[in-house]
Amino acid sequence: MRSMLKRHRRIILAALPTAVLLLAAACLFVVFDKKTAGKQAEPPVVIKAAVPSFARERNTMIDLEYERLTQLKFDWIQFPLNDYMKRIKQLLASSGEKPDIFIIDKDMVQRFGPQGMLLDLQPYLDRMPNLQRWISKYPEIYRSIVTEDGKLYGIDGFNTYGQMPVGYMLRADIFYRNGMLLPKTFDELYDSLKQLKHIYPDSKPISNRWGPNRLLESFFMAYHTHGGIYFNNEELVYKFGPVESNYKKAVELARKFYEAKLIDPDFATTAESQYFENITSGKTFAIFNDYFTEMDGWQEKGTKQDSMFNLKAVLPFVTDTGLQALEKVQYPNTQGTWVIAINAKSKHIDELIRLLDAQYSDAMMELTNWGIEGNTFVWANGERTYTSKVHTKMNPTGTVTPEQLGVDGRSGIWAPYDQDAEYKRRWGALGLEAQQSYNENASRIGFFDGPAVPFKQDELNTITKIMTPLDKFITEKLIKFVTGELNMDSDWNSFQEELGRMGYQRVLDMYREKFAKLPEDQKKLNMNIR
Repeated sequence: MRSMLKRHRRIILAALPTAVLLLAAACLFVVFDKKTAGKQAEPPVVIKAAVPSFARERNTMIDLEYERLTQLKFDWIQFPLNDYMKRIKQLLASSGEKPDIFIIDKDMVQRFGPQGMLLDLQPYLDRMPNLQRWISKYPEIYRSIVTEDGKLYGIDGFNTYGQMPVGYMLRADIFYRNGMLLPKTFDELYDSLKQLKHIYPDSKPISNRWGPNRLLESFFMAYHTHGGIYFNNEELVYKFGPVESNYKKAVELARKFYEAKLIDPDFATTAESQYFENITSGKTFAIFNDYFTEMDGWQEKGTKQDSMFNLKAVLPFVTDTGLQALEKVQYPNTQGTWVIAINAKSKHIDELIRLLDAQYSDAMMELTNWGIEGNTFVWANGERTYTSKVHTKMNPTGTVTPEQLGVDGRSGIWAPYDQDAEYKRRWGALGLEAQQSYNENASRIGFFDGPAVPFKQDELNTITKIMTPLDKFITEKLIKFVTGELNMDSDWNSFQEELGRMGYQRVLDMYREKFAKLPEDQKKLNMNIR
């Protein structure tokens, strides 16, 4: 039975008939045209949809055009982005009326799908040529969600291609004005920052946001390990980072930097506003694991306080073992973070299937990301560019923002996000240059996640029961190791023993067993980001 299921999953991905894919070019108006000659048009169907708000209403020019093209009306349920998953989970778990279509995450897919709440899209795929076209290009948008028994309770959200959005940045002007070259190794970075700390005693050479794990992840990646269960890119096997020798080396390196007062003493609790202040006011000289899209804004604000301010992205540093640090690759798909699902009990299944497929058409992706030709974008030298009225980082004199127009990629129901449009909308010259450098080197500095392995709800419950207290325990101990409250020799062994008692091996075995059951063509590192 299991082998039959494996074959079934392979066939779905491989057998995409050319005739079906040709239907992807069908006009959007035809797909949704329900009018017949001699009859008055019926009132449009009203679809109740739950989506993140992105701090804007759904009444822009593009939102209205989206309704016109789909011949549907929408009753939008919007929750703030940072609170969305919590609120939608509460809504779906309640006894009240559910939306027709909504955005959830993989945990909810695995919870609510088998309960009969979510529509299995598998039987409808032959009616969704646009979606099949993208599945053919990026199989992971299917594989990351499909269950072991072949059920497809949602579609993973995705960008048109992947990227390496985060990395290392240095205040190049600070290094240069003090007679230093930009460091290429962690040893050189340590020596340089130590000198700069002496010159600027009030500085916080390395600062961070989003808690201690965000910074420590950089040290783990420096030694090609991870803070939890991860897919080892060299050995192609799932491992548990905290019990590896390289993990200890990473913690020792972080402690070395902390003891020299090179890491902000408040690294575990620094607020984002304070972090930004540290960078733009000149107190921070090295940035780890942060988004390149922030660079131009930091540069602009920093220059107002110091005309010499010069933020420069650099490739990851090399460790004392000769390993070059890695940075996480962002795949085209969200890997279950944002999933589109349909209410199995909706009265509008046919309309929802057509709507979902239409969102993957070139016409709809152009609408939600670029807008209307001649109005919000034009073609120039074979590529789209926003018109002069659209305010972007590269066009600061524009009079209206992408959000106000609805060309921010957020109209519709998590329509595919055009990465080219994103670069034109939100990125400046510095960030784009850094992004290009990292993307070009992705094969050697990128950390790639492992193949998607499906778990049943009872297995997920077991993983959560073990890993939630385990993750909390690890974070608490790591802070104490880095700050010197715990000894790297005498206390490390007891730390390791406690990890074993808390049951990490059981979860690791579950991952390895699931990986072993995958088809052979999926037991490999997916390095396809474009």
